[in-house]
Amino acid sequence: MRYVRTFGCDADLLWRLITRPEQLSSWLGPTVLSDTQYGGFIVVTRASAEHTGIVTVCEPPHYFRAAFDDPPHPASTVLVDVVPGQDETHLILTHGGIRDRLLAHYDTLWMGALNRLGQVVQGKILD
Repeated sequence: MRYVRTFGCDADLLWRLITRPEQLSSWLGPTVLSDTQYGGFIVVTRASAEHTGIVTVCEPPHYFRAAFDDPPHPASTVLVDVVPGQDETHLILTHGGIRDRLLAHYDTLWMGALNRLGQVVQGKILD
């Protein structure tokens, strides 16, 4: 699945919003860095769902890749690109390796999360 969004902010702000736990929590769900040395994280997307993962590649402030675990299912991969524009910044989020029966679940998760991210950027949701 690939999502492309354009946000009316600079790339540095968008990078902070997608990489800092306190900022992630405002739009993705409660987020904790479980291992800051190796980039491990935990995201709680709803009361009964906890996703863990580890950042495997990070090129600030433009790109990161994470292995995203959803036990008992095999790990999937999340790729995030931040592309500066003239007066906006583009975010490209690609989530691959998802089992067919989970596609609708992840589509709902990412659509809602990216809509909330847009609201955070616009100042409609504050920490």
